[in-house]
Amino acid sequence: MTTREEFEELKRRDIAAKSDGERKLIAKEFEQLANNDPEGFEAAFMASARQTLEDAKRLRVKEQLGEITQFVSMSYIAKNYFNKTKSWLSQRINGNEVNGKSAQFTPEEIDILNGAISDLSHKLAEFRVSL
Repeated sequence: MTTREEFEELKRRDIAAKSDGERKLIAKEFEQLANNDPEGFEAAFMASARQTLEDAKRLRVKEQLGEITQFVSMSYIAKNYFNKTKSWLSQRINGNEVNGKSAQFTPEEIDILNGAISDLSHKLAEFRVSL
């Protein structure tokens, strides 16, 4: 097992740990792994930190959209602002795996999404029903 695989296994066990005693034992195993292969441990730690950051970004977008996805048509936004399908938009909102990688918005796509929501909010604010 590589240092990275061992690191990920220890991380998984740490997350699942049910007691402080169990976490202390795992911490000792982390320390031993770091002492046995400092460079490999550092690389595994950095890769894990990058993955955690990517996961947090994805969850943040999904959380920010939250209730909006309940009353705004994501199909409409996908088609009219991105010229894509609802599935494409949903994959990015949810961070689904596509072609072996987590689907994410680019900074430009985030700008388009913000513009779409702003545009729709203006249209709704200006809309009036008359007889």
